[in-house]
Amino acid sequence: MSAGIRDISGWIYGGMWSYCPEYPGADIQELPQPAFLPPDYPVYLQKFIIGGQTGTYIETRAHVDPKAEPVTALPLSQFLRPAVVINVGEKGPGRVISVADLEQAKPDIHPGDAVLLSTGWDKNWNEPYFIEGSPYIEHEAALWLIKREIGLLASDFPRFDNPSSMQFPWDAFWEHVNLLLAPVTNLDGLSGRCGMLAAFPLKIRGACSTPCRAALLLSKEDL
Repeated sequence: MSAGIRDISGWIYGGMWSYCPEYPGADIQELPQPAFLPPDYPVYLQKFIIGGQTGTYIETRAHVDPKAEPVTALPLSQFLRPAVVINVGEKGPGRVISVADLEQAKPDIHPGDAVLLSTGWDKNWNEPYFIEGSPYIEHEAALWLIKREIGLLASDFPRFDNPSSMQFPWDAFWEHVNLLLAPVTNLDGLSGRCGMLAAFPLKIRGACSTPCRAALLLSKEDL
């Protein structure tokens, strides 16, 4: 059986979106030529100034609880899971993902699965309203997912909650799921069980959240 790899990470680039002024997007700078090298041996390197929630990132409860286990303390096996894509249809700015959306998709979810919500919002990755216009997950829809004992929740939109009226059950989420991956991209055409998700955090000591290169490892039947 042949296999394919679908990159579901979003691009990181200078001047990209960020959640707020306190959290940087990305500042990418060219570094100067090292002084110990002769001028006729040019080399090139960049410096990256980013935050833990830059681009596609993965995090744990440590984002809200400094006593919780950092994302980089978990075994790598936690970041390789069977994947289920729930396509809830195109969602415009500020639209909600409801229980009805989830039930209509009839997802085959097993305990420990990585569940990825697909709305098509990732096509706005480069737009100035990518964050502010994000769809979000209804309180009851979040509980619907948590009750199915998922092991990781991902989405192609950047905000699970509605910042103007916060209602996402974060305490239950961090207690029972604990792994958040967002925002991902490139879920078009996928639905149901979709091979394996791989989303490994950068190995940064003590990090509660890090950018990651997320991918779906698809079987021939998934392609």
